[in-house]
Amino acid sequence: MVATAENAENERRVAPRARTLKRGKILSNNRFSTYDCIVRNISATGALLTIDPAVPLPKEFEIRIGEDDAIRPAKLVYRRELFAGIHFLDSTDDESRVDIVPATVSDAQPDLLRWPVEALPHSITSRMPWRF
Repeated sequence: MVATAENAENERRVAPRARTLKRGKILSNNRFSTYDCIVRNISATGALLTIDPAVPLPKEFEIRIGEDDAIRPAKLVYRRELFAGIHFLDSTDDESRVDIVPATVSDAQPDLLRWPVEALPHSITSRMPWRF
């Protein structure tokens, strides 16, 4: 898809999104219920998740992204099949909270390309258009 001026006008996001592939953990029901997900892209104000369609997402929940101990409150904006768009409830227009990873990996960082596939839930990987 080619970006055009018309697409830019239709863009509703406040902050630009950065592609990522991080494990996420959705916490709900006072943190008694947890669900695994994959964070596909992220910005200062929200994220796109890949999650099993059978998982009942509440309207508001908390999410832990990656190996960080930080837990952020979020609300569900939309849900389509495997994908869920969320908005961070603690977000500001300050984009300094986003971890942007460069598109290329230097020779000094080859481990960034390795992904622990066995750690991903089968319910998510089985519905991907590609196979691991």
